[in-house]
Amino acid sequence: MTYFGDLSESDEKKAMEITEKDNIFLNKFKGKLKTTQQDIDYAMKYSTYYKDVSDEDRAIDAERVWKKLQTVNSEYVKWFEVLIAIVFALLGYLGPILLLHFQKRMRLMEMEDEVMQFHTIILMLMKIERINVEMILEWLERYSNIFKEPLSKCINNYEAGAWEALEEMKENISYQEMIRIIESMQAAVEKIPIREAFDELDTERAYYQEKRKESNNRLISRKGMIGKVIGFAPMVCMFVGYLIIPLVFIGLASMTSSFNTMSKMTM
Repeated sequence: MTYFGDLSESDEKKAMEITEKDNIFLNKFKGKLKTTQQDIDYAMKYSTYYKDVSDEDRAIDAERVWKKLQTVNSEYVKWFEVLIAIVFALLGYLGPILLLHFQKRMRLMEMEDEVMQFHTIILMLMKIERINVEMILEWLERYSNIFKEPLSKCINNYEAGAWEALEEMKENISYQEMIRIIESMQAAVEKIPIREAFDELDTERAYYQEKRKESNNRLISRKGMIGKVIGFAPMVCMFVGYLIIPLVFIGLASMTSSFNTMSKMTM
């Protein structure tokens, strides 16, 4: 299937041959900034590729190769390419660390939500007369997500020793508020009524609700600020890119021109 504008097979083959021939001389003179068209023509004249080529055709090819050579030798690493490379390097270096901080923040919020859920469950269960610590653990394990594994392990080891099982779970958990719940359970295991072991739970629940409400308000305010920054970013970039940077370049060019004129006048 052919498309309009495509080269025929013979033309494409001819173009590839010309390109390969040009590349031989480009590789020979690449990096030599003082190379002239006459140098390329001289090298072509004594090469096997131009043995039977007329001087006029060879001069045309030499001009074409010289123009290509100017393009190749004028290539250099631009400042914005270095800047982009630095930005991507920083993102690649800091990205995993920032991601871990974000995951840690989200994990703490999930732990806080789950502990508040445990408070609600315990407040409901503690009013039942025949409730015990093992039953509370089973209910907490049923509705848990973050602390499901240590709770399941504690329930499995509960028959071997209630205090020891709770102590082992406490050692495997680093979240302080969950540790306080476990300590209250340990107090309830020591023949203290469950209502007395969790008597401060209602007050603590109200405190954590207010704390979470304040955290949510701060989070919403922070998201609003980020949204404003993102919203104004295109306008600021356009203002800087189309007004400030061109004016700076124009000013630098004018200063350079003025200094050159002054230096010529003093000579």
